[in-house]
Amino acid sequence: MNERRLRADLLRWYGRAKRDLPWRRNPTPYRVWVSEIMLQQTTVAAVTPKYLAFLRRFPTLASLASATEDAVLKQWAGLGYYSRARNLRRAAQAVVAEHSGRFPADFDAVLALPGIGRYTAGAILSIAFQKPYPLVDGNVIRVFTRLFCLKGRAKDPAFVKKMWPLAQRLVPAALPGDWNQALMELGATVCTPDSPSCGACPVAKHCVAFRKGLQDGLPLPEIRREPVPVHWSCLWIEKNGKVLLWRRSDKERLLKNLWGLPEAGRVEATPGRMLAMTWHSITHHALTVELREAALAGGAPPESKWVPRGAIRDYLVSSLWLKLLPSR
Repeated sequence: MNERRLRADLLRWYGRAKRDLPWRRNPTPYRVWVSEIMLQQTTVAAVTPKYLAFLRRFPTLASLASATEDAVLKQWAGLGYYSRARNLRRAAQAVVAEHSGRFPADFDAVLALPGIGRYTAGAILSIAFQKPYPLVDGNVIRVFTRLFCLKGRAKDPAFVKKMWPLAQRLVPAALPGDWNQALMELGATVCTPDSPSCGACPVAKHCVAFRKGLQDGLPLPEIRREPVPVHWSCLWIEKNGKVLLWRRSDKERLLKNLWGLPEAGRVEATPGRMLAMTWHSITHHALTVELREAALAGGAPPESKWVPRGAIRDYLVSSLWLKLLPSR
């Protein structure tokens, strides 16, 4: 394979075909960083409005660093994986405290920030600082497995580890950010998981899997993990226009450290009639959640709080609760 021509063909295509995404406009370190954290395990369509709203609320790194955790979580509502939001705030505080408020341009310094791994560090440094650092994500792995006809599973850590030297070899000294984004753009829009559009691919002539007719079988299919069923019975406890909310601890299996409606058994209460039921997925857990009217039988636990009924959406940031609330 002629890697120089591969780079030229892919970069030429990216220059004319790339999507107009908000984080690609004025790609400052802060804007790129926020977008990359949001895009982890979340689609572009879901992230775009949330990203714009987040930057309106926290336009600078300093404004994020000075915000309360609850304010950041409220702005993050609906994106899930709330540890990302907490780490984003913690990292912003670290940049203010340790780097005088300027996002570092050194790889080790970026990697040391909370919530930033090798992929995110490479994305920030290549896109915002134009430094030749590689990145490897699901889209890049899929593109590489087909281009070079590599047999492996995209979520197999040992196979993923083999992708990094290849990514490092291919990333150019000039326009490394465009190259990395071009790889991801190709995987997201052309070299898709199912039925890749090889006829529209700008680098099909370089693709070994396409030449051998193997593109549809690569990467190898993942070993399916059966979802873990979880059942919650949650309580709607209301008194004098206020609703009792319960802050989940960091020892909870799911939705750690987030406000929620209390689970039966976590407060002294007598459950009553069913008000609503919903189904929700979190990672590999399949939740069935019922909401029951209840009366408090004892005192409210210290980790709970009475919140005016009209303000509970400021606390219940997970989309799970929002599925139950319309009936209330």
